[in-house]
Amino acid sequence: MAKRVAYHCSNPSCRHVTSGPQSDPQKAVNIGVAAHISAASEGGPRYDPTLTEEDRGGIENGIWLCQSCAKLVDNDPVRYPKEVLQNWKKGAEQEAARSLENRRASGSHEEPAFRKAERLLPKLLEEMRADLSRHPLVREFVVLKKTWVFNWPPDQRMFAYYYEDHEDLENQFQVLENLRLINLVTRDNVLRYLITEEFADYLVS
Repeated sequence: MAKRVAYHCSNPSCRHVTSGPQSDPQKAVNIGVAAHISAASEGGPRYDPTLTEEDRGGIENGIWLCQSCAKLVDNDPVRYPKEVLQNWKKGAEQEAARSLENRRASGSHEEPAFRKAERLLPKLLEEMRADLSRHPLVREFVVLKKTWVFNWPPDQRMFAYYYEDHEDLENQFQVLENLRLINLVTRDNVLRYLITEEFADYLVS
């Protein structure tokens, strides 16, 4: 499970490395946890009675997290339901796969992510920059149609971007995701993303 995400925490807002060297040259330090998505036993966070005992112990019901994020998701299963953790797991594995596939030969040139985003998506980045200028602490946003009814969480502010305002909007966000500037955290059948701290800093700098 840890190898499938290159030993990084699967939380898209964290992605902390979970393994490294110990002072003893024969040993390594591990701060990662193979956490259950649906609890192993009744009464645990996100317990799903439809799963078999074998399913609960299987790798598909597990997610690799750092110890802090593992504690976070188990202490607040309402905020972090099964669907969110499944999306984290999928996204972390996809990111690890992209890292393997996108290796470049030493000395090769690759266009920086911020510059490429500015070149391909100037209108979208202009809107995101304006939103962050008004609300610099917000990181989550949803993708909607203006005719949709969306129940905003009462304790959470989010940005919204609308299909009617941008041509081919989902593919634009796919580009930003491929550039590792945003992370997908979809839940409740609505596209949701998190802006990385590096991208947020760039947009408001």
